[in-house]
Amino acid sequence: MHVVRTRLARQLGFRGADPELLARAAHVFDPNTLTLGFARRFVGYKRPALLLHDPGRLERLLTRRDRPVQIVVAGKAHPDDSAAAALVTAWIDFAARPAVRNHVVFLEDYDITLAEEMVRGVDVWLNTPRRPWEACGTSGMKVLANGGLNASTLDGWWSSTRRPR
Repeated sequence: MHVVRTRLARQLGFRGADPELLARAAHVFDPNTLTLGFARRFVGYKRPALLLHDPGRLERLLTRRDRPVQIVVAGKAHPDDSAAAALVTAWIDFAARPAVRNHVVFLEDYDITLAEEMVRGVDVWLNTPRRPWEACGTSGMKVLANGGLNASTLDGWWSSTRRPR
């Protein structure tokens, strides 16, 4: 949680956020709440906006009083990929909703260091590529070694056929 709070405060500061919003960054994310992680280079086939298909439903899932969930999303788009940039913007806009502000964080400047920090701190790593393309299988594998779970579609890292026992 410290990494999320520190990086969020830094990016809000760079954007000139007001002091109240900066102070709130120090309290986002509860270490006792189920934490989902989703990070990668944003591109259409990796389906980074799949969870945003029904934003109202996602908001309800995240904000349940009896079973809240939080999600940290990180990523970047290639500078020449306007469709991918729109996917990044969709997450930033969703995370800015007042109802989910304490449940969703989009971290900018995604790189290997941030990915390493995230796989150590999330409970479930989400991997949602279109088959058969791999999206973030290696990070999903690393989250397992750090005590988390990998929730994945069948991608290039998973066998798509059943083997006899």
